[in-house]
Amino acid sequence: MRDTDGPFGKYVSLAYWLIQKRLNIELKGFGIKITQYSILRYLYKHDGSNQEQIAGDLEIDKGLCSREIRKLEDAGLITRTKHQSDNRQWICTLTESGLALKPDLIRIGEQVNDSVLGGLSSEEEEALYTLIKRVISNMDTGED
Repeated sequence: MRDTDGPFGKYVSLAYWLIQKRLNIELKGFGIKITQYSILRYLYKHDGSNQEQIAGDLEIDKGLCSREIRKLEDAGLITRTKHQSDNRQWICTLTESGLALKPDLIRIGEQVNDSVLGGLSSEEEEALYTLIKRVISNMDTGED
């Protein structure tokens, strides 16, 4: 028998909401939304990716990804160019302005993570990550 105060999903949802709220507060000064932040962080590791790769790897809706990439382009943080051999694909590349934000965005992510994991030992952090990954694996059927 489980000793819980309510459904597990309630706590996961609340934790997610609080993390998103904190990230929104931190990102507001940069004029960036969470999805845009995720895209920029992705491009810091995979610059020159196409929109489909970004949406797939970040597991976000292609339409949402396209809209947020367009906003990043309008803000001068990325450029989009047509793929040389496939005109249906857009390649996303960071601009100097987008690259200049990297230290600040990395710092924000680290601060939020430190806040979320504050008070946990390194062993507890590792156990938490392991358990959450297992829960995700239990629920991920591969169906959309």
